[in-house]
Amino acid sequence: MRAEDNTLEVLILEDKKNTRSALYNIVSSCDGVTEIYCCSNRKEAYLCAMEHEIDLFLLDIILEPEEKNDNSGILFAEKLRSVNKYKLTPIIFITVLMGLERELLKKIHCYDYIEKPIGDGRLLRRHLEEVLDAISSGKRHETREYIPFHYDNTE
Repeated sequence: MRAEDNTLEVLILEDKKNTRSALYNIVSSCDGVTEIYCCSNRKEAYLCAMEHEIDLFLLDIILEPEEKNDNSGILFAEKLRSVNKYKLTPIIFITVLMGLERELLKKIHCYDYIEKPIGDGRLLRRHLEEVLDAISSGKRHETREYIPFHYDNTE
C-alpha cells in the first residue's frame, strides 16, 4: 500500500482459468483491494509485477502441468525475491501440492500456504483479509521525519 495513493494491488498467478476466476472473485470481495491483476503464466506475471507496485501475490505452484515435477510457481517466487521492491512482499501459495509448507516458509519466506481445492472460498477470504489488514495497518510512508543530531567534536 502506497501512502500517496492508498492503493492495494494484488497479483494472481494461476494457469487454470476457472480457478483464476474464482480467486479473482474472492479477492475482489475483500475490503481495500483497488487493483487485481490475473496472469496465467510466469512471463506475463513478471512483466505485470515490474510495471506495477504489487502488495500481495497469490501464486499457484504448478503452472506448467505438462512438465514433469513442475514447480514453476516457486521459481517465479524466487525471481520475485531477487527484486528489491519485492523482497518482503507477502506471497500466498495456493496449490494442490501438500507438504511443502516448511520449505516454502523458509526458502521463499511466503506469508501463507493454502491447499486446493479452495471450496467456497471462506477460508481463503479469511486469510486474505488478515494479510490485507496487516499490509494496510503497516503501510510505509514515502516521507519520514528525521531528528538531526549534530556532533561538533568539542568538549
